[in-house]
Amino acid sequence: MSTRIRQISTFLDQWAPPQVKMDYDNVGLLVGDPNASVSSVLTCLDITDAVVAEAIEKGSELIVAHHPLIFSKIGSINPTDEQGRIIYKLIKNDIGLLVAHTNLDAALDGVSFVLANILGLDNLRFLDKNYSISRKIRLITSHTDSDAVLKLLNYHSAEEAHYFEVNNRQDGLKCFEAIIDQHNVSVLKKALKNEGMLKEGSFQVIDLASTTQNFGMGVIGEYPEEGIGKNEFLHLVSKALDVKAIRFSGDVDRIKKVAVCGGAGVFLKNKAIQAGAQAFVTADIKYHDYFTEKDDFLLVDVGHYESEFPIAEALKNELTEAFENVEVSVTRTVTNPMQIYVSDPEPKTIQQS
Repeated sequence: MSTRIRQISTFLDQWAPPQVKMDYDNVGLLVGDPNASVSSVLTCLDITDAVVAEAIEKGSELIVAHHPLIFSKIGSINPTDEQGRIIYKLIKNDIGLLVAHTNLDAALDGVSFVLANILGLDNLRFLDKNYSISRKIRLITSHTDSDAVLKLLNYHSAEEAHYFEVNNRQDGLKCFEAIIDQHNVSVLKKALKNEGMLKEGSFQVIDLASTTQNFGMGVIGEYPEEGIGKNEFLHLVSKALDVKAIRFSGDVDRIKKVAVCGGAGVFLKNKAIQAGAQAFVTADIKYHDYFTEKDDFLLVDVGHYESEFPIAEALKNELTEAFENVEVSVTRTVTNPMQIYVSDPEPKTIQQS
């Protein structure tokens, strides 16, 4: 049985739900037929002419990208400009385009977790848990198989699921309660109804003041024992991300706790300081943001592409594991538009004695 684009889309939606994307963002299936068959997938950070040409060469029916090709509404699609040319080429060659952007930034094991893993950090957790999407659900049912209800709740990512007997005129009623993220509520309710577990009028959804544990921004982790020195850390970052030059500010003796955010994450600088990090690794830092009043703190800019490109490999690994009959590869095209010139030292004239 062949794999369809919609199955890959559903898989990504479970990992990085579109509901947690930023308002300005555009994610999901941007080009293509959800019912089209897929045998080959190409993962990448950016969609360019060269990436599409590579997909055509490899016979890929789907490209899974991090950065959207389409952000705002477009009035026409023709090959007279870069965006139109890429869309036109995708459609002409029956190649779908699936995007997971800020929803993958916010996901558990998403962009920042991948970056933190590459830097060798342990005990990873979200730096900023700011998504107020947790809901408490309460189900009252006469369904006799309590274990089956709990299993269904857990299958739909409900947490802290439990039940108790209801003192009521009608015998055998049980009340099930659990914590679940908002985007999973309607799917769970439909599943309960299909399994005959939903007694009419007995399903309640209650807002919670607490934030979800499943989504956030940035990641913080630690190095073991006493940590590492500043120069050792900068060398480690350079080698791990294949970065020729690193911009940074501040100074620190030893680094044990490190915060990271793939892409433009300097808005989390104060969160990193409050969390006790000795270093914060991110990208796209503006001049004035390099100033910090905190002593023993290193602010590091590794570049946008460099901080996010590892997610292409992570996408490949996840899709390969989930879809055994689909060949998944990472683009070999470097789409980073920024280049660095590293000057050689001027040769010194040897003084003759």
